[in-house]
Amino acid sequence: MSKRPIISVVVCTHNRAPSLCQALDSLAGQTLDLTMYEVVVVNNCSTDETPAAVRAYQADGGPCVRLVDEPVLGLGHARNRGWQAAQGNYVAFMDDDARADPEWLQRALDLFEKSRPAPIAVGGQIRPWYVSPKPVWYKDEYEVRTWGQEARALSPGESFYGSNMMFAKPMLEQVGGFDVAVGMRGERVSMGEETVLFNNIWAKVGDQAILIYDPQLIVYHAVSRRKMTVRYHLSRWFVAGQVASRLDAPASFHERLSRLRTGATAIRHLMRSALEQRDLFVDRRSWMVERLGPVALESGRLLAGMGLHVSVKRPELTTELQRNDAPGRRWSFR
Repeated sequence: MSKRPIISVVVCTHNRAPSLCQALDSLAGQTLDLTMYEVVVVNNCSTDETPAAVRAYQADGGPCVRLVDEPVLGLGHARNRGWQAAQGNYVAFMDDDARADPEWLQRALDLFEKSRPAPIAVGGQIRPWYVSPKPVWYKDEYEVRTWGQEARALSPGESFYGSNMMFAKPMLEQVGGFDVAVGMRGERVSMGEETVLFNNIWAKVGDQAILIYDPQLIVYHAVSRRKMTVRYHLSRWFVAGQVASRLDAPASFHERLSRLRTGATAIRHLMRSALEQRDLFVDRRSWMVERLGPVALESGRLLAGMGLHVSVKRPELTTELQRNDAPGRRWSFR
């Protein structure tokens, strides 16, 4: 009888077989003993070569890789399907367009089993992995997700990032997993599922919750040519505003009206400040990302408050990855 894994890594995917292969390759190259973890790939309505790509890894003698299907489109549905199918005591989440540092799982297991008091969740930073040449104006900081360079416990209200977060499975069971009403749905860009999950954790467990951040827990997230544009970043800011409005919807008409007035005022102030700082930037594109981003955020919040929700399509990265590679090929990140 095979040994049960200690950690299950859930990778949810939708029509991204080439990038999924690179994610699986990074998980196959972990320093943690192969018998101590499994990879659960959740196929969320893919119509590409995803099943064939997973079968190639299942026959390759690496870690246990299981494929489960989630027929309802949406990242929340897929993540819930993943952790419910997980056999490990701990459940890690990583995106299908990311790759993990070789010591990712070993460090996470050490944090869970050696920290006292024991944490209910651990997480780390996300750094860029450029799959296309980076423009000279583009800054790494646009892609880095971090709580700093010092390990610490998160404070109430803080949360980990979706492609680098791990939980004791009973914690996910206690809070009921992810809210399926928010987050990515197929090709549509959205967010917020992690925020809602961690809000529920803080509400259930309170200040006694131990969530440990370690900057050495590193996941690299793919940055394609289409992501390194002003349009993409402003659209992300805009979507963040729309989601924030939906998650914090006012209860009364008067509060809603007050929020709309406040939002309109904020947009005017932010726009005026952005225009005043234009000459401080060498490249106008950096200025637009950094100073017009908050304007887009408040604009998204304002429009959502008025009942207007705009769908934004996620940028594809298949083209960049297929230039030199194909599904089923193994990559090395050592």
